[in-house]
Amino acid sequence: MMTSAIPDSNSSSSPRGHSQSERDSSTNREKRKGPRLAHRKSRTGCQRCRARRVKCDETRPVCRDCHRHGIPCVYDRPTEEGVMPLSTWIQSRPLEPSSSDPGNDAHMELRLLHHFTLFASATMPGAQLKRIKDCWSIDVPRLAFSYKPLLHAVFAISALHLSKANPNEAGLPDIHCNFLEQALREHRLCLGGITKQTADAVCFTSILLQVDVFATLQSRPVVSYEQVIDWMRLVRGSVAVFDAALEIARHNPHPASIWCIIDTFPIPLRTNSEAGAFSFLLPTAPDDEDDDTALEAYRGAVAHINATWLAMEAKEHPQIICRRLMVFPLFVITEFMDLLEKRRPRALVVLAYFFALSAPLRDIWWIGDAAHKYVMALQPILPARWERLMSWPVEMIVSHATQQTQVAIQPPL
Repeated sequence: MMTSAIPDSNSSSSPRGHSQSERDSSTNREKRKGPRLAHRKSRTGCQRCRARRVKCDETRPVCRDCHRHGIPCVYDRPTEEGVMPLSTWIQSRPLEPSSSDPGNDAHMELRLLHHFTLFASATMPGAQLKRIKDCWSIDVPRLAFSYKPLLHAVFAISALHLSKANPNEAGLPDIHCNFLEQALREHRLCLGGITKQTADAVCFTSILLQVDVFATLQSRPVVSYEQVIDWMRLVRGSVAVFDAALEIARHNPHPASIWCIIDTFPIPLRTNSEAGAFSFLLPTAPDDEDDDTALEAYRGAVAHINATWLAMEAKEHPQIICRRLMVFPLFVITEFMDLLEKRRPRALVVLAYFFALSAPLRDIWWIGDAAHKYVMALQPILPARWERLMSWPVEMIVSHATQQTQVAIQPPL
């Protein structure tokens, strides 16, 4: 507790050797100063926290307060060291020009746009449908010419896709990081002025950034479940932006291309709100650590896992399963991520089951072996009594790590 620095003029413990007038003068000066704050306000926080004059925790890309209120989070100032930091999921690399030829950058951009139009666009979620594939390969490049953040997001995802296909081309990871950082920075700056002309492009930019960030999970040099929380918070933060842009797009006299993506989304995302075959993941007895809110958080997460599993058993197209997995952060409440941050064992186990569902999709490049890496990273930090529940996620990732066709592994009873 903070104590007042202002002495009591009626106290008999006043310092000796000072006259009453001197003490009064000192008291007035301290009153004018006001109480000292318990923390130093950030000068490099997001726009909203600075406007409200509150401490910003400067979590990138969405700070805690903006995430809690579900509003866009915009960073428009450099750090005190003088540089705008890359977001937590971008690997820090020394970006160097690949050639002294002034036309080289333009040549690379043309190459990336060409690659996206012909190849990378066909790998986007839902692109098994021709109208969605055409949307990504025709409409998105057209929109990108008038919205620079989308253009740079296209370059970034294209460079990342190329780097997976050409691992020996050393410069591609640097190019990906460079364009991704530009897309994120410019996208934040444009969020305050979404118009009918840019709303469509804003929506596609949000989707591309979500795919890009999930794709980079598998290539992190040090794997930590905190990176998954960063991804989940980005998805939730992006939804506020997506919804704001979509609302503006509704009033556009010309139909927005994004409706093609929305209209083909798998319905229902959940067949019901039951845990089904995964009910064993829910607590069966009151837990001192878990209150009613925690139980609700577990139920929502497990229900989405069960619905996704039912879709997989029904032989739903892998690309549709991908779309179900990508929206997992939207179907868990904020408290579930809080439980993850507190390292609650049950929440970590549920997260392992979510990743295990993506193991059969490892041939999709932007999913890859993320399931294997993050399930194995979760296993050592769990208490021994949770080892039995971890057996199914481990079996799933081990089974699908081989090149042979595997039979479906049923969840434990």
